Amino acid sequence: MTARPWSAATVRLRELFESQWSLLDGRAAGTAGRSVITAKLEIDTSHGALRLGLDGEGLRHLLVPIGPSAGVEDDVRSAGVRLTTRTLSHDDGLPVRYADIACLRRDLAGTFTGLVADLAGLILAQPDRAPSLIVRTLHAWRLLLAGASTGWTVPRLAGLYAELRVLDSLLDVNPGAVRAWLGPLGCPQDFRGAHHAIEVKGSVAAEGRVVHVHGVDQLDTPPQGTLTLAWSRVTESTAPGARSVPDLLAECRDRIDDLGAFETRLTALGLPRGEESTIDRVRFVTAEQRWYDVSGDFPRIVPGGFVGGSAPTGVRSVEYRIDLNTVTHTAEPERVLKRLGADL
Repeated sequence: MTARPWSAATVRLRELFESQWSLLDGRAAGTAGRSVITAKLEIDTSHGALRLGLDGEGLRHLLVPIGPSAGVEDDVRSAGVRLTTRTLSHDDGLPVRYADIACLRRDLAGTFTGLVADLAGLILAQPDRAPSLIVRTLHAWRLLLAGASTGWTVPRLAGLYAELRVLDSLLDVNPGAVRAWLGPLGCPQDFRGAHHAIEVKGSVAAEGRVVHVHGVDQLDTPPQGTLTLAWSRVTESTAPGARSVPDLLAECRDRIDDLGAFETRLTALGLPRGEESTIDRVRFVTAEQRWYDVSGDFPRIVPGGFVGGSAPTGVRSVEYRIDLNTVTHTAEPERVLKRLGADL
């Protein structure tokens, strides 16, 4: 099995980034607080190479080169992470515009390194989509670095339960499948390999098969690859076979070959910890499951459907619902899992 380069190198990326920031730390002493010294990374986009940065206050930065008209807006709402844009000149003297992602809390520097490694991997796999990857990943970063999380309601837990059922099945195929679990890190699809992806939707509704789609990228098929939608009807239950989210997490943890990657994803999810929390008490069973091949005339909104291959300027988000009762593109779960498992 051939490993996807950026997935296999995630741990090494963390180590590399930590060593680079340590080297920058010695050079940053006395630097003005708003100035940033940088180190070039061998990860390129169509506008140049990524850079790590450190400012005079010792705060870590990831600088992602973007085009002059790229729609990356400043986001300073979080106390833990900040997204701005800045223009820097380097040895060749030519100015480059960057998306500047900064960790604002030194106590979260190590966690920030892990997330930067994951984002760098996503950009390495899709360098032409760096701006959208930054914006989509920032939400997961904000939950983590602000030390806060949105409430874990029963429907939200049911969605995670459905996601973990897929991860559990993928681990039977490949113990390294945790590296394909990118949903917690802001990737448009919940699971993604080099060419194939799975988007998971879990519903607690007693009737109907309607899914809520977030953004024009979520059902966009990977280039020269495939996308499968795995839908489950999840029911809260006290039956002997019912399992909680912590139950599934424990089962998955025992079979994972990269616990560092697993912990990074759990931290990004922001699950509550401690005994007798809601997530421990709520248990589910899968009442129904259907998998769909997202291709051809499958009803969806994707970037290729717009003039110029992207949503119009000024459109900040696109959300819509699909009635799966109108869809006939069914897929065989075992074949989909084996395909993705071999794609890592």
